[in-house]
Amino acid sequence: MFRKNEFHRQGSLFSAPSLLPDKLRHRLEASWAATFYREVFCRIEESLFAVLYSEKTSRPNVPVNVLVGLEILKSGFGWSDEELYDHCCFDLQVRYALGLHALDEELFEVRSLYNFRRRVREHAAETGVNLFAELMAQVTDEQLTRHQIKTQWQRVDSTQVLSNLAALGRLELIVAVVQKVYALLEDKEPWSERLSFYLTGRAQAVCYRIARAEDHFEPLGQLLAELAATGGEAGDLARRVLAEQYEIVEGQASLRKADSVSPKSLQSPHDEEATYRNKGGKGNKGYVANVSETCSAENPVQLITHVAVADNQQDDAKLLEQSLDEQAERDIEIDEVTTDGGYTGPVGEAACARHHVQLHPTRIRGGRSKADRFDWSDYQWEYDAAGNPSIVICPQGQRAEMVEGKLFRASFTGCEDCPFFGERCRVVARKTGPILYVSRRSIEVALQRSGLREIDRKVRAPVEATVRSLKRGLTASKLPVRGLIRATMVLCASALMVNARRLHAARVSCFVFFLQVISAIKALLRHLVSFYWRSTNSGRRGPVLAGIR
Repeated sequence: MFRKNEFHRQGSLFSAPSLLPDKLRHRLEASWAATFYREVFCRIEESLFAVLYSEKTSRPNVPVNVLVGLEILKSGFGWSDEELYDHCCFDLQVRYALGLHALDEELFEVRSLYNFRRRVREHAAETGVNLFAELMAQVTDEQLTRHQIKTQWQRVDSTQVLSNLAALGRLELIVAVVQKVYALLEDKEPWSERLSFYLTGRAQAVCYRIARAEDHFEPLGQLLAELAATGGEAGDLARRVLAEQYEIVEGQASLRKADSVSPKSLQSPHDEEATYRNKGGKGNKGYVANVSETCSAENPVQLITHVAVADNQQDDAKLLEQSLDEQAERDIEIDEVTTDGGYTGPVGEAACARHHVQLHPTRIRGGRSKADRFDWSDYQWEYDAAGNPSIVICPQGQRAEMVEGKLFRASFTGCEDCPFFGERCRVVARKTGPILYVSRRSIEVALQRSGLREIDRKVRAPVEATVRSLKRGLTASKLPVRGLIRATMVLCASALMVNARRLHAARVSCFVFFLQVISAIKALLRHLVSFYWRSTNSGRRGPVLAGIR
């Protein structure tokens, strides 16, 4: 049965903080724990998670805001479950952050945390709604309103995150799939003897005993072909791997060449959503996280407004579209977005146009000319009333009218005497005369490249530090979980912790500034008192006023 937790709002004369000496109590109240309690814990809308609990009269739930707060702290600090539970039991700052003020308060078992995660994951699988993504939106929207953060200008970046998978060779992958399929079978007896060799340990241990991998690929393919006919979840998994790793020729399973296997193919039977991507010469098995944050210079602090997680084959432009769509549903006003070149292209530009957002990339993807040719941005373009290119002016100043077809074309005259004709110039010789062919997309890219702003490079750079902060709790960018749902839960929780740290840093800096102002006022008063004393007691020596320090 669901019940909201309001006990943390009730003060106690004998709470743990009240028993501390004043100096330590003030220090606790000025620490990150107080900021987390105020900016995150007290803002958690527990009713979001009410769907996870029975409506029947039964034993009340463990406080949802405590369970959610623990998940946020775990993601933000990179603790294991054991470390997390120990901090919850014995760390006064963590208990203060979670509203657990009484030391004699009975604490739940760690199993409650496991069950809570499971219910959130199952709910997301059934409904498509990840409650941690909903929670991040709800808490962040309240923070944006409370601190009057301007969201009109945002910057965006993406990063690769690894799933918690063991590195598997091709044979190890297929053996692991056979083991998983066997585990999913309802009737195992007909297969026990045939698969016995591949069930004698983990896939790596089985393959370690195999002298020649080539001798096992085809027999495993035939086994998968037979297992694919069993139906159910086991049959679906067998069919997928058989289609991805093998070619069926005359009823025989033949292993595909490695370079013909799709990067979207299964990387592990324990995480069927993870995909493979080679970026920057480094292979990644897992997901991509897209981060949007405010960047207006008028803001006292910049906050992450949205996190999207997808398989790492997802294009950045699609992630930008998702970010704009979901922030529009939250009534977040966005006028400008600064990105890198990966977000340019028809998809990203169309999404920005639909939401009336100006896209400011630091570079443009595609359309770059070779060094020995004029770039399309070297040409000038004029448009008609309908917004279509009508006139082109070449780098030498020649004008020509453009005619639209599959490609735009423009007929020039007198190009034969031009020193660039047939060399750098893009005009080509035809029987009817010199003609320039150009696509609409090339013109659009040229105009975008000529409109790049130097300020956007400086504006975009800090988002890379935001990405590093988001992955602060990860070891070598590797998630401690598997699956898209759990990856989203971890990264959304981490984003909430990043925002909490920033709000705390802003609060501390404001407090320091306040102390500096007080110190300056006291110094000015000392100076004025000293000046008054000297002016009224010239020629006499007396005690210096020392009351103001």
